[in-house]
Amino acid sequence: MSLYMVLIPPGARLEAMRLGDLDRTTFIKDGFCWPALFFSLPWLLVRRLWLVLVAYLVAGLLLEAATRLAGGPVPGIGAVLFALFFALHANGLRRWTLERRGWRQVAAIEARNAVEAEQRFFSRLAASAGDQPANTGEAPSAHGQAPDTRPARAPAHGLVPRIGGERVVGLSLGPAQG
Repeated sequence: MSLYMVLIPPGARLEAMRLGDLDRTTFIKDGFCWPALFFSLPWLLVRRLWLVLVAYLVAGLLLEAATRLAGGPVPGIGAVLFALFFALHANGLRRWTLERRGWRQVAAIEARNAVEAEQRFFSRLAASAGDQPANTGEAPSAHGQAPDTRPARAPAHGLVPRIGGERVVGLSLGPAQG
């Protein structure tokens, strides 16, 4: 199971997401990024991480110059360690860049893959907005009344405490208050 951070675009409100905001909602896996390990520069360019790209190039050039002075196998070992270090932090740098651009983290979801994370988040969002009744395992009302479709209020502390039937877990802090 992996942990996915959910970020919504600038200006979007979790309580009233528009269709365009739903399409732009981003799920970023917390942890190691394999594409960033093998294709660092193209990965940075495709993700439009300009500041991170500049820092990556400067750090890579400085590391290359320092390891060349040592000679022997040190440049190769340094390059491998630098690539591993970058791949370990690449998704965190992507999340940091989006947050600098005004995106907000609204949830952290534990799932097997990104598709499952999206399903859990959007089903929970739909249930809290009243679009569909939450699956509580209870039988429908025998009184013949229509289910309550009023939008659920967001929690007072601004977090999405549960996604589906599972607790949200992880090392990241919740969304900023405000």
